[in-house]
Amino acid sequence: MQDRSVSDTPARPPLRSKTNHHSGLTGIVVLILGLAGVVLWGSMLLAPYRLATGLLDAGDHLRRAQKALSRTELKVARYEALAAQASVDRARSALRTGGPALDLARWVGVVDDALGEVPHLISAAQHSTNAALGTLDVAQDALRGPRSIIVDDPNDVNRKTGKLGKKIDLGRLEEIAATIAEVHDEVRATRSELKAVNLDNIPKRGHDSILDALETAAEADKTLSDAQAGLKILPSVLGADGERTYMIGFQNTAEQRGTGGAILQFGFMRINDGAPKLDEKVNSVYDVDKNRTPITIPLTSEDFYVQAIPDAQRFGNANWSPDWPASAALTVRYAQATPADEPLPDIDGVIVVDPLAAQELMKGVGQFQVANRSISSQRIVDFMLYRAYSQFPIPGQRRVVLNLVVDRFYDGLFNPSKPTDLLNGFGDALSKKHVQIYMFDPAEQAFIERMDWDGGIILPSELKKDDYVYVVEQNVGGSKLDYFDRNRNEMQVSFEGSDALVSTKMSVTNGVFLPQPRYSMGDAQRLNGACATGRCPLHRPMMNLYVRDDAEFISASVEGDRIDTPAPAVWTDPARPPEHFERGKKVWSGTLEIPPGETASLSIDYRVPGVLQSQGGRSVYRLQVQHQPKVQPETFVLRIAIPAGATGVRAPGFERDGDVLVWESTLKTDLVLEVSWRK
Repeated sequence: MQDRSVSDTPARPPLRSKTNHHSGLTGIVVLILGLAGVVLWGSMLLAPYRLATGLLDAGDHLRRAQKALSRTELKVARYEALAAQASVDRARSALRTGGPALDLARWVGVVDDALGEVPHLISAAQHSTNAALGTLDVAQDALRGPRSIIVDDPNDVNRKTGKLGKKIDLGRLEEIAATIAEVHDEVRATRSELKAVNLDNIPKRGHDSILDALETAAEADKTLSDAQAGLKILPSVLGADGERTYMIGFQNTAEQRGTGGAILQFGFMRINDGAPKLDEKVNSVYDVDKNRTPITIPLTSEDFYVQAIPDAQRFGNANWSPDWPASAALTVRYAQATPADEPLPDIDGVIVVDPLAAQELMKGVGQFQVANRSISSQRIVDFMLYRAYSQFPIPGQRRVVLNLVVDRFYDGLFNPSKPTDLLNGFGDALSKKHVQIYMFDPAEQAFIERMDWDGGIILPSELKKDDYVYVVEQNVGGSKLDYFDRNRNEMQVSFEGSDALVSTKMSVTNGVFLPQPRYSMGDAQRLNGACATGRCPLHRPMMNLYVRDDAEFISASVEGDRIDTPAPAVWTDPARPPEHFERGKKVWSGTLEIPPGETASLSIDYRVPGVLQSQGGRSVYRLQVQHQPKVQPETFVLRIAIPAGATGVRAPGFERDGDVLVWESTLKTDLVLEVSWRK
């Protein structure tokens, strides 16, 4: 029987598509706004507001204390002496004017001590209320109304419709930055007042409220620091100091690559003084990669996949590394080295998006109709990647419908039915790596990395003594079958001293069914005569396991068919997968070949030295898990065997089955999992 509440102690656990000119540029405006918008109008609104409402509960306690003291019910008053704000002015006035019963109550030590802390609580409530009001001013006006940051651009008129384009008001941006600075001051003042409270003078039942408020204030402080850092670089990103040029790559997640999908289309967006211009032509990579001809440029050992796969040595197929900064830089180098009719512009940054970004943003855009079909957040990916091809088999007709979908989607970005949901969706798209950003300016890139919007592999300096795992799939079958595949990655951990003994199993199910449109099966329908044998279309995923660089290989096995292709996945030893190093990680690879409806898996066992840490008399195991964006997010299962008789187990989010802790969930974001116990 599994126990869902894994905690043997009462202690708090450690916290741990081508479009017209107008619609295309507006979509990119929102994309650029995401550099600061998610922090500015999303998290920032919620954190101070939660802080204020939390202190309202304390205000209720203060009123009860005042009433109890006026009735000289001292025993009740000692437990009701915690204050915040239901009405800050009233609370402050009541404390200042007092009364005979209140004066009498001060002779009782514990009550007098508690009342001595009330001014800090009331002041904290006042600062918190100021912060919430300032944040609400920004949140309510930033995206709509006369004070919106997005305004009409009189210099950008659509010749066909007469509609004005949009730009970002940099002056309004400065006003918002000033407001955020004031809000930040208020949050810091809140935190200072809360820190000044002496918990020894507060009844124990009030301690958690104070600690929770302090924790929330610390979170708000960090969020606002991030917002101010973003607002500092945002004007230059938006062309305040001169025109900026960004390459926008569109990934097809039905053909998996390290960063999420094959980059099949791209465009350029230029922005000057907050006014964006998107090139009218959205380019196919094959406009550049003529005949898929490899290009010779200097490569390093870190560019392992591209170095080993000739077809990857070109502009549109260089994103095999799951580290977007590395893949972005390499993609641009190939673009610059490829002979072209027109020279490549100087590029300030590379942004990659996939169809699931639209799914996240549709939560705020709202549902709309196209070609008598309802398009919602639940249907847009399925329609754009699959159903449009079967419902509109004539290519020209299909392109018109898909363009209409994109146009309606972009129109909704600037008039969202649910602005807060739009911003939350943007945050989700970034955290799930459906939008990944690389900037060539070091300061700007530092901010992107600070916010974890870069899609980069965690560096050894960030990993420290933590364990690490990252399962990356690459489609090497020339198909779009990743739309149908399902991934289940399992990891079992036991301990030998401070070493972790790890067994992994990476399973892929080919969920394709027949008949299918020709586009989805690609080369897979003719692999090894598979169609003639009834095994068509075969799916060929190359699975890559990223672990710590000091991990020691023990054994490997395959269930189903393994094939030695491409070069990075060739097993020269039938019992051992090939090994390479990338961004401070060790990588083992193997390619599976999977018929429709079947599952195959690659299992690898290894040892990770010294990852079980001793902290304050407790054994602590912490695992950093990175995820790859997919059409269908992978299922990740972690089982940790703890020593028999371990006590004081802390494992937030885990279930317990005897001496095994189990964590299972759909993996949509990078995360850190931690368990600990007493020795």
